[in-house]
Amino acid sequence: MSPPDSRAPALSEIEAARHRVAALARVTPLERSESLSDAHNADIHLKLECWQPTRSFKVRGACNAIALLTPEQRARGIVTASAGNHGQAIALAARTMGVRAIVFVPASAPHIKQDRIRRLGAELRVDQPDYDAAERAALDFAAREEFVFVSAFSDPDVIAGAGTIALELLDQLPSMREVIVPVGGGGLIAGIGIALKTLRPDVRVIGVQSTETRAMHAAFAAGRAVDVEIPPTLADGLSGCTDQATYERARAVVDELVLVEESAIADAIRVLHAHDGVVAEGSGAVGIAALRSGVITVQGPAAFVITGGNIDSHKFAAVLAHKGDTWR
Repeated sequence: MSPPDSRAPALSEIEAARHRVAALARVTPLERSESLSDAHNADIHLKLECWQPTRSFKVRGACNAIALLTPEQRARGIVTASAGNHGQAIALAARTMGVRAIVFVPASAPHIKQDRIRRLGAELRVDQPDYDAAERAALDFAAREEFVFVSAFSDPDVIAGAGTIALELLDQLPSMREVIVPVGGGGLIAGIGIALKTLRPDVRVIGVQSTETRAMHAAFAAGRAVDVEIPPTLADGLSGCTDQATYERARAVVDELVLVEESAIADAIRVLHAHDGVVAEGSGAVGIAALRSGVITVQGPAAFVITGGNIDSHKFAAVLAHKGDTWR
């Protein structure tokens, strides 16, 4: 297996990706939240990536990466590791392009995500305790069986696909002053940041993690990628550690990176549902959690990327009913 590609995609690659991802990804709405704007005396907008076909932004990166495979690579098949959303995106893109796909997910991955991966036609492997173990198993499988491994966050083509969100935001909100992005492994914020810091360096790029998914935050503090324990979290889509290459990509473009508590994430899910009619999973709601808990302040116009809406029904019901952490 070839070594991982540690380069950062250029703006030209993100612009080229925009045309490829149009085959599967929607240009998602950017909607002004009247309630949040009034409450925080700022112009607040929601970039609704939770309305993508797989209910997550991940379809952008998966579509771009698979479209760029050579015929020989397509014939071999692809394998990936995922907390759930990337796996769904890979499954959809692979089915559309006629490529065999195998997805390793942790046993803790929400059942709604596991079920959709299966329905989309990928082969699902659920025999690892957490995301990092699933990734190691997927990498071992790729090396042993000569499949192509497509990283959920570190593949430059996946990052370029994710970065197309920034291009849409600049079209939809030319006056944007801040963009607030959920952070897991860091590929999304790296892609968005590369595009924005090239085209609009005045826009502040703010990342948000939960206290339970703090891998990138710990890397920023240490000056290098470090391993951290990831316990059960409402923001399961942000689970897992990062790597050195993606840390460096993110560090170059991120202005601020903050943490939010689990209780703030639950509050944000409730508020988005009650006042904006948006069903967001925990990982998609962390930006609003940071705003409402006072961890960040924005001048506006500000765009909050609502990255996904794949939340199990029992978990969603528990959050709406204020049932503490019974969702665990």
